[in-house]
Amino acid sequence: MAYGDGSITEIKKRDGSSYAPKHWRICINLGTDPITGERIKVQRNFTGTKAAAAKLRTQIKAEYENGLTVKGERMTFGAFADEWHEARVTAAEVGKTRLAREKTIIEELKAYIGTMRVRDITPHTIEALYTRIRKDKTESRGKCSGTTMNMYHKLLKQILAKAVDYDIILRNPADKVKAPRIDPVDRRSLSVDEGRDLLAKINEAEEEAYQRREEIEERQEKRGDTSERSYLRGMSNIGNVMAARIGLATGMRRGEVMGLTWGHIDFKRGVLRVEQSVTVYSEIKEPKSEAGKRELNLDEKTMKHLAKWKAFQAQELAILCKKQTDGTPVCCTDKGEFMQPTNFSRWWRKFAEESGFPGLRYHELRHTQASQLVASGMDIKTVQHRLGHASASLTLNQYSHALPAKDAEAAQFIGDLFAPVPQADVHVSARKTA
Repeated sequence: MAYGDGSITEIKKRDGSSYAPKHWRICINLGTDPITGERIKVQRNFTGTKAAAAKLRTQIKAEYENGLTVKGERMTFGAFADEWHEARVTAAEVGKTRLAREKTIIEELKAYIGTMRVRDITPHTIEALYTRIRKDKTESRGKCSGTTMNMYHKLLKQILAKAVDYDIILRNPADKVKAPRIDPVDRRSLSVDEGRDLLAKINEAEEEAYQRREEIEERQEKRGDTSERSYLRGMSNIGNVMAARIGLATGMRRGEVMGLTWGHIDFKRGVLRVEQSVTVYSEIKEPKSEAGKRELNLDEKTMKHLAKWKAFQAQELAILCKKQTDGTPVCCTDKGEFMQPTNFSRWWRKFAEESGFPGLRYHELRHTQASQLVASGMDIKTVQHRLGHASASLTLNQYSHALPAKDAEAAQFIGDLFAPVPQADVHVSARKTA
């Protein structure tokens, strides 16, 4: 394709007079479309001197000679971001939760730069955008975290990177913008005493849940109601308690615990296999990485509680004319089906509050697992395996915490290590040497 020099024509007012400063129309001929036979040209309006307009004409020509597409000349950020997200949805390479979060961020970005052409976005544009978003969010919500802004930056950078791939822009302007700093995460880790107290509360809750379920069934029998039922009130309470017990014992993620079935538990060997998880959309999916698929040993007490629950659950499901199988979820609903993660979270918040642990998040049982294992001297590879991390650095950076007791122990160790050697010991050593 041959590239013409292009023309620069002054745009004048209706009365024929010039604007101040002058307006120019830059038109560049990019040849003929080999399929349609139509002329391909790019037009831009410019305000300034003719010399500056000529410089812009040269820049535009260079951009197209380097591979920019004419199709993307008027592509707005809003239109391109929507296309990008739709392609993500169609590819089905990421989960619905992430896609929904990305869609929300895109809609917010479009409110600011949706009508701006992708080619007009500069590093300065992006920096000004972040300042405006942070200001607006702070005014409406009282705060705007660096973590939130970092999410905006990562997504915008990802979208613009695809615009580079499509030859809409030559360089990604987000590459020249410093990513907003992620705020430190306030991760709570239970102490040994707190862990014992929580386990005691779990034991109490389990006993109460069994008792309540039996009382409900007794009342049902007294009423003489033998009609076919589709659910058993109280089953989910026991399932919730079991999820709390498993979380404290293994440090598994919420979705992983919800995805456990009896086929994943080997009572003879005392281990369970993590092979799947349940999403907030009640979909079953495999772990993000191969490291997420793992086999974990369970302590004897936890295995005994699970064995008791398995036998009890089988009897209860029989009332619903259902047979317990390897595919039956361990933490089930009143219908014996997989539990919805958000429903469990509602139960957990209430349970934690009533148990004397207000604000304790279920995921912090995972932090507790890592912190206590590291503090006890457990090798990091074992901790990494139990948590299902792809790398040991992720385990150390995100889930291990400095425990006060261990810090005091470290201080004493250093003090003893560099303490002066007693003089008497030196003389003895010298005589022995002699």
